[in-house]
Amino acid sequence: MKQYIGLFFFISILTLACSPNNVKSDEQIVKILDSAKMKGCFALMENGSAQFTITNLAIYKDSSFAPYHTFFAVPSLIALDRGYINHTASTWVSNDSVAYYQSIIEKIGRTDLLKVIDSLHYGKGIVSNDLNNFWRDSSLRITPDEQLGFIKKLYFNQLPFQKRSQDIYKQMILKEDNASYKLSYIYGSEQSESASNWIIGYVEENKHPYFFVMYVVDQNNSDNKNEKAKTVSVLKSILLQQGFLKGIR
Repeated sequence: MKQYIGLFFFISILTLACSPNNVKSDEQIVKILDSAKMKGCFALMENGSAQFTITNLAIYKDSSFAPYHTFFAVPSLIALDRGYINHTASTWVSNDSVAYYQSIIEKIGRTDLLKVIDSLHYGKGIVSNDLNNFWRDSSLRITPDEQLGFIKKLYFNQLPFQKRSQDIYKQMILKEDNASYKLSYIYGSEQSESASNWIIGYVEENKHPYFFVMYVVDQNNSDNKNEKAKTVSVLKSILLQQGFLKGIR
């Protein structure tokens, strides 16, 4: 428990300050979502200027949802700190399954999870006794604003975990790395009559990070198997529309 002594004194709030002076909207993003039959919100923050581009500000700031698979970032970081996970990001992919993360959550235990979630100010609600479903049954909920705050702190190694743990996890979520840009994200979803999807992450161009969060409900969810690919495609369409993925930002 020594490695978590500092967690109880970690009081920095994850939410980010946005006001009418640093927020703009872009109807082209709404059109991209509409064309994909998706409803929800998207937010992009430029770190240097703290400027936000947000669609549906009310959802972004005030609506909370189950984190779904994006929650797995928390037990992953705990497990890396405690040495439950000893392999590097390059060997993680073969173990990247819900059952694998459930086994990590069970090993950590509900009591310690509650302590860390409270220290992180991660969302609202509590971890229910059902350790296999609390991250998707809405007993724990999080706003898009809080998600963006979490991913920003991860990028700058500002979460209350070892730097090594945060660096390894950042390598885990790095999806594309080329001469023009780096794209990192965490995806989470829940399949039902319509699919709810999270993507949180950042794009880096010319060594400048831009943080994003998207929460959308797919109203035309005819093929669950392709839901992740579709959601990522919509994300990249928005980033392209915003001038990213070309190495010129």
